[in-house]
Amino acid sequence: MNTKEKTKLKDNIREIACMNSHITVLDNTVAVIENCKQILECNEILAKIQTGKFEVEVWGAGLMLSNYCSESIEIRGKISSINILNRKDRE
Repeated sequence: MNTKEKTKLKDNIREIACMNSHITVLDNTVAVIENCKQILECNEILAKIQTGKFEVEVWGAGLMLSNYCSESIEIRGKISSINILNRKDRE
């Protein structure tokens, strides 16, 4: 099995096992991130969350975290942007 096939197999396993992250945005006031691993930073203008393969940055005003349980988190406030950064690119 070559490297490309191994990568595809890994991605398929992650998808089947629900290890991919899901982000739901409701208007510009709520973002729910599922399958998160760690809160990296949180203040009134930035919430940075680590997922399996990515870091998710939620930028806005008056941000606060709520409902952090079972690997999902809800971010509330006035959301202005969401950035998704590949962790491999940052290493």
